[in-house]
Amino acid sequence: MTGGAGTGSPCAALLGHTRAAALELVAAGCTTSELARRLNVSPATATHHTAILREAGLIASNRAGGSVHHTLRSLGEALLRGDPEAG
Repeated sequence: MTGGAGTGSPCAALLGHTRAAALELVAAGCTTSELARRLNVSPATATHHTAILREAGLIASNRAGGSVHHTLRSLGEALLRGDPEAG
C-alpha cells in the first residue's frame, strides 16, 4: 500500500477524495477557514469533514479565539504514510 491522498490512493478510496485531500492539507496544519478555501468548499462543509476526521482519531482540533486549528494525530500520519502497522 502506498501513502498519500492523491486520486486513486488507498487513502482516497477509504475516505473519499475530498476528505483525503482535507487530511493531507491538515498535515501542514490549518484552520477550518483555510481548509475550506483550499478545498473550494463552504466552511460548513469543511467543518463536517474535520468532525468526521476528528471522530475517527485522525486529527486533533483546538480552538484559538475565533478560529479552529487542525493538526494530524499519529493515526492520521500513519494513514497518509500508508503504514499497515499503525493502530
